[in-house]
Formats: sequence, C-alpha cells, structure tokens
Amino acid sequence: MTRSQVLLSIRNATKRFGRATAVDSVSLDILENEFFALLGASGSGKTTLLRMLAGFETPDSGEIYLDGVEISRRPPNRRPVNLMFQSYALFPHMTVYRNVAYGLEMERVAKPEIKRRVDEILGTVQLASFADARPNQLSGGQRQRVALARALVKRPRVLLLDEPLSALDKKLREAMQIELKRLQDEIGITFVVVTHDQEESLVMSDRIAILRDGALLQCGEPRAVYERPVNFYVADFIGVSNFVRGRIAEGGLATDGGNLVCGAIPRNARLGARAVASVRPERIKLFPGGGTENRLTGMIEAKAYRGTDMQVHVRTGSSEKPFVLRIGPESADSARLGIGERIEIGWAAAHTRIFEDSN
Repeated sequence: MTRSQVLLSIRNATKRFGRATAVDSVSLDILENEFFALLGASGSGKTTLLRMLAGFETPDSGEIYLDGVEISRRPPNRRPVNLMFQSYALFPHMTVYRNVAYGLEMERVAKPEIKRRVDEILGTVQLASFADARPNQLSGGQRQRVALARALVKRPRVLLLDEPLSALDKKLREAMQIELKRLQDEIGITFVVVTHDQEESLVMSDRIAILRDGALLQCGEPRAVYERPVNFYVADFIGVSNFVRGRIAEGGLATDGGNLVCGAIPRNARLGARAVASVRPERIKLFPGGGTENRLTGMIEAKAYRGTDMQVHVRTGSSEKPFVLRIGPESADSARLGIGERIEIGWAAAHTRIFEDSN
C-alpha cells in the first residue's frame, strides 16, 4: 500500500482560548492510507488539533486542506471525516447492529445498502456473531470495536481517534494496538490518533508528530523519532534515556567523570558550551568489549527482573542519577549481579546523542 500522496495538509494552524495558545502555528502533511499519531503530554495541543481536523474547532489563523480543498471552516457534517470519541458513546438500548447502522439511517441510506455495509464491517471487526447483543453484554475490547465499526461504516476519508485505548486494561490495550493497525491496513483509510502513550504510538503508527505547548517539535517514523530525537525534551519524553551533563569538547562531551565520545555533535555547538548527552538503556553493555568507545565504572544500586529483561541501575560519577541498563535474563543469570558490586559499563559513540542543555 503506497502512502506517498498527501491527503491532509495543515498550514500554520493556530488556535487560542483567551490568552492561552493551544495550537501554535503547526504545519503538517498526513498521507493517504497512513496511520498517523499526535503525541504529547496533557496540554500539548494534540486534542485541539484533532478537533480542528474534525470541524469542532476553527483555527484562528492558518488553513487545513483535504485532497487540496480548504476545509478549515466547513462544519463537521460537511467533511468526509469521522471522529471516534474516547468514551465510545454507544447507545445502551440499541443492539450492536443498530449502533453501527444508526449513522447510515440518519443519512437515509436505503435499507438493503445499510444491511450490506453493516454486515460487511461487523465481519471485518470480527463481531458478526454479536450483531444482536447490547453494549453491556460486551467486553471493553468488543465495545471498542463496535465504536470503530460505527465510525468506519460511513466510509470516511479520514478516521480521527481520541485516546481510543485509554479505557482498556494493559493486556487488552496491547492486543488492540495490533488489531487497530491490522484493521487500518485492511480497510485502507487514513487514521489520525491522539495519544499520550509513547509505546502505543511507536507500535501503531507509520509516523508520529510530537507536540509541546501547542508547538510541533518533531515529526517522523517511530524508529527515527526514538533513535534520533531532535532535542532533550523528545529524548526524555519518548521511552527511557540516560542523561549526562557537561560541556562540548573535541569529539564529544567533557564531564566530571571524564570525556564521552559522541557520533554526531550539533553543527552550531560551541566548544565549552553546556550540553547534555543521551544514551538509551538497551544500548549500554555490561563488561563491554570492542566498539564501545565510552566506558564507565560504577556500582550496582538496584535491579529489577521484568520477565523479558533485567533492568539494572548503576551509580557512576558521571551523572546525578544512576545509569539504567536493560539486559537479557540469560546475561543477568550468567553475570550473577549483586547489589553493591562494582562493574564496568560501556556503549558505542554512535549511540550517543548530544543536545543543548536548557537547564
């Protein structure tokens, strides 16, 4: 499935509520058949931006285009866009079939066409056998799929989802992440999802836009955003990072615990300027061998078995907080790590990112 054609184009969109700027001159292109995530903390502007795409908010300035047509001031019912609310908002007195058919009935679609489309979408979301059930007879995941079917049966060009999995428990949420991605691939329409869950956005999305205080910080594929964050905030917000503060030196960062070698130093960095280096826990090795330019000695302060890996906290003289490492359980077993034990850790220069230190 190609995703090269721009479907939604947001140009310098700004939205204010009184003196507060909820969305600050955001520009984004969202592609045909793309699963696109708007990610940010509470108050970052992601929901306001989603509501502008849906037509429930109007930009104070800027434009929104769908297939090249400006839609910024079109009402919601005149946009080929559907919004699936966080609460699902199912009618408790209606069956699954009637909940899904309701929007088509309001549009006075012919009954045979309603039946054909509802049967088809219930089959797609694997709920055909629950057509006569009521919402209170369904699990949380099943109710979520009913809400999804109701939104998709109207065949929108774009489906907007506002925190669609937040009401589910962890195991079901993880299963539904894969299910949503599968459905999006199968149905072939553009999904735009708002979430504050970093892992959720990494699993489901083709691309992620990270917002903070209404401004767009970074937009890219999940791997690029995770591996190559543009600044300290993104590195800290997406996943877990270890940070070391110091000053820019030739080839890296000078710290109290010695110099760190970095693969890439920002172009505008000045020697002696304050900066912070970042490295992900999974990139750090115990008892490092060749190819690990950065090496530190420290003491094991804590460890936690997590099933899929072991998280180890190592106190060094290079940072205020202990370094966090993730190692496989077999490596942890063979190493027989003990609290208070002194060990060496290391990582490659290529896995070190350097950012301006704003603190």
